[in-house]
Amino acid sequence: MNNSTTDIFYQAAFVWNSLTEYNYVFTYGYKNKLNTINLTFLPEDFPHLAGFQYLKDISLPRYNPEKIVSRILDGTITLDQIQKAAQYEEMVVPRLEALVRINDTLDNEFNLFSYMPRMYSFYTQIKADYIISCHSDITSFVFIIQSNADGYAKCDYLCCSTFKQGARDYESNQRPRTLLKKERIHIRSGASTILMDKLSQQKETTEKTSEES
Repeated sequence: MNNSTTDIFYQAAFVWNSLTEYNYVFTYGYKNKLNTINLTFLPEDFPHLAGFQYLKDISLPRYNPEKIVSRILDGTITLDQIQKAAQYEEMVVPRLEALVRINDTLDNEFNLFSYMPRMYSFYTQIKADYIISCHSDITSFVFIIQSNADGYAKCDYLCCSTFKQGARDYESNQRPRTLLKKERIHIRSGASTILMDKLSQQKETTEKTSEES
């Protein structure tokens, strides 16, 4: 059995499993308008985020994507198994390194950009709407995409990719957005934690200025 304190594969699954109990609401300003990103985390998104698409040269038990996290946590799918893949070090490890930190990335200071891949000097197949970048002990990127552009929940977004920065700088030539409020909501209880709120600070400053004038 792998030691969960050193097993990056298990840790990534554990962190993602915990995140599925929450959603994050980001509010940013652009052209004097407030825009909202409601970010949700689904169990079935984990295999792609963890790089399972790069494990095709090894044999793993077949499970529905939404069951993969549970199978990792109960020890059915292990780090020893996926380490045998030829692309494990190059393509999987950078994703796991970002996943184990994704909770800290979202809770702490990060940069938000509108995603404009045509502005890169390199080609990428990543399709997304926004990039979150964090510069902590490592630089990592979280790409998020609108989950249902034609549906009623037009502010609902999902993570579509995350990884540690390699040779490419995905911040380059992207359009920064001014993050004004960040909130974490526990889905079952509805309990809200305000992680950052410049909107209230601006309102208080405006009201104080009005009173003094």
